Amino acid sequence: MTPPELPLQCDECQCIATKIHRLHKGRRYCNTCYARLFRRRLCSSCGNFGRLPVFETDAKCIRCESKAPCVRCNKTGKPVGLMTLYGPACTSCAHHFSQPEPCERCGKLSTKLTRVLAIDPDVRCCPQCAREGAATCPDCRHHRFLVECDDGRRRCKLCAAKGEVRCATCAQMMPAGRKNECENCAWGKSFDRRAGIHVETFDNASTRQRFDEFCQWLKNDMGAHKAALKLKHYVSFFSFLDAHPVGLPSYAFLLEHFSAEGLRRMQTPMLWLNTRFGVAADEQLRKEHSEKRRIQEMIDSTPAGAGLDALLGYWAYLRTKQADGGTSISSIRLSLRAAKNVLVSASQLFDTLPTQKTVMAYLTQTPGQRAAAQGFIGYLNRTHSLSLKIELSERAVARAKNQKLEAKLYGLYSTAGEGEAFERTWIKTTLMLLHKVKSVNKKALNYEAMTMQGVAGFNVELNTKVYWVPGPTSAPAFASETTLRPADDVNA
Repeated sequence: MTPPELPLQCDECQCIATKIHRLHKGRRYCNTCYARLFRRRLCSSCGNFGRLPVFETDAKCIRCESKAPCVRCNKTGKPVGLMTLYGPACTSCAHHFSQPEPCERCGKLSTKLTRVLAIDPDVRCCPQCAREGAATCPDCRHHRFLVECDDGRRRCKLCAAKGEVRCATCAQMMPAGRKNECENCAWGKSFDRRAGIHVETFDNASTRQRFDEFCQWLKNDMGAHKAALKLKHYVSFFSFLDAHPVGLPSYAFLLEHFSAEGLRRMQTPMLWLNTRFGVAADEQLRKEHSEKRRIQEMIDSTPAGAGLDALLGYWAYLRTKQADGGTSISSIRLSLRAAKNVLVSASQLFDTLPTQKTVMAYLTQTPGQRAAAQGFIGYLNRTHSLSLKIELSERAVARAKNQKLEAKLYGLYSTAGEGEAFERTWIKTTLMLLHKVKSVNKKALNYEAMTMQGVAGFNVELNTKVYWVPGPTSAPAFASETTLRPADDVNA
């Protein structure tokens, strides 16, 4: 129920008053004190007459005080919700200057208590409780309190009572809950307002004209609703064109600024440029730019030292080779990646050049990189008077491969996974380790559980052959041996 109202007291004379005539900077004044302390004189701001306090020499009238910016958000033009000691607070910020009180339904402290007629007009609720029971109307798409209709569906009161009315803009029939405008007209006006705001940020008349053309094309292409939501994402594209008024931009010019990744996010403006002006994307140029960017990122991530100097020299050599038509930009990136990996195997700090031992260790672990690293090894031999070789021991490569498979199999056992995906991964790894099957497509495996000599496992059919592998119910026999024995000499 509503609490009883407390008697009002004037802060000036301390008398109980039936009505507070004026509230000025948080202080209440009765009729008598107001007539005595507020006299008719000129406002110090607008120069008009008003009842102003005699104890303030530069007092302003109520209109001028209300026009001041909000003391919290500093915005102007919004309705005043509360006159605080520090100035006006707008309706959005006024609740921040009140003491939080408990919600009479959930007990949660809130400064935005309100009464809801649909729930109980005598109970003050927090915003969450006030909207409890509300839902989106299936016709007008507004979030309101719904009522049961004759067809069993729940709609808002306007849609339930009036059904459909005509839109005031396009004269088409629409749900009555939309009131004056249908959804298409409302989003169309919203898009026009947003476009008008964004176009004012451009200085050049040519950019403004192109942005207007783009907005009309965007609205017709994807509809007013989607266009209004996505328009702000394309403003940066036209801001760049406004800052670089070079006429019609070329694809190379845009690629240099936005990069290939940035232009992927600007596919819609690029589609408009292609449709309107015929500015088409150059796939070869885009690929070359992406490769250059990845190479530059690779170089920038390398710390200074002897390794970086060798990498930069090798890059310069490859660029010279590319200029003569001997290689491509993609091959340069792959070669530099292999060269950097060789340097990492020698030192994480890139402060030393690779030795024969580090080169053999790297190629033993990654034998597939032998061809890619061959060029860098030859470059080091020529420019630094080294005698590095890339000959591999097949025995060492096989041993390294087995160690990887053993570590993977033991890792699978440690996870104690279940399910078909885990079983297929386990069977694939076991076939490659125990039966020396070089390549296994785990999706093509045909297997069934089978126990052999008291050991649970799987009977696997692959490429017209039948294999048996142990299951993940017990630790692999090699696990303890592998984890405890020292690493083998890769040069053996």
